[in-house]
Amino acid sequence: MRFSLEKNNMLISVVIPTLNTRPEFLKEAVNSIEQQSYQPFEVIIVNNGLVDLKVPKTFLNMRQYKIVFRSGVAQARNFGVNLSNGNYVAFLDDDDFWGQDYLQNIKNRIDLDQPDCLIGKLDQYINNKILPFKNAHGKINKDIILRSNPGITGSSVVINRNVFLSVGGYNPKLPPSEDKSLILELINKGFKIVTVPESQAIIRQSEIDRLTNNSNILKEGIFQFYRKYKNEMNFTQRITNLYKIYKYDWMSKKSIVSGLIYIFLYIFVKLLK
Repeated sequence: MRFSLEKNNMLISVVIPTLNTRPEFLKEAVNSIEQQSYQPFEVIIVNNGLVDLKVPKTFLNMRQYKIVFRSGVAQARNFGVNLSNGNYVAFLDDDDFWGQDYLQNIKNRIDLDQPDCLIGKLDQYINNKILPFKNAHGKINKDIILRSNPGITGSSVVINRNVFLSVGGYNPKLPPSEDKSLILELINKGFKIVTVPESQAIIRQSEIDRLTNNSNILKEGIFQFYRKYKNEMNFTQRITNLYKIYKYDWMSKKSIVSGLIYIFLYIFVKLLK
């Protein structure tokens, strides 16, 4: 299935999910959009936090919405996309930000060959420094994604709006594996995915309410990912995912049984490489 559009009519919407627990980070995220060399058509902020949103002052065409408390980043993104008007949707988490030419490089690639989904590179912001982290270029294939995340996160993904809706959007049952799952669904359905390593998404490595620092949530997300895709996995991919599940189970519970299984699977995974 292909969704075409006229080049001269191409618009990009930006969807920002937020819990509104870190307004200073949200302000920086919005500021990075203001400074883009190519401006988006609109910015939609979706708050699934408890308190009302403090929206930064901006010249951007920006709207805000509030949804059910802690309904999750997947639900917030899906909600935002349904209310968007652009041909493509770019996602930016409220504690992340973009390099100045992020959207310009995305637009250039869309103009070139109209892909269904585009993935930028990931750098990380640690101790006031931007450092290299992950680059998915050349790594977007089913084998790699079933084993690990080569650099796919909401803040580095731009997708054709109609394509996103056609695959059902982000799966709210898989945090934080919903990012990988979306790309797998696109691969399985034959959509065109390209990497744009010139587009820099920067994730903030912070201890403040980051989902990926919660071992129990990580374990549950990988477990649900494993359940959903295990029939598509080969032996090595299954063992790799089981190793991660028991790793985070041990980290959250510190049980001897989980620890022993984790060590056994760790050795097994090393032998398989």
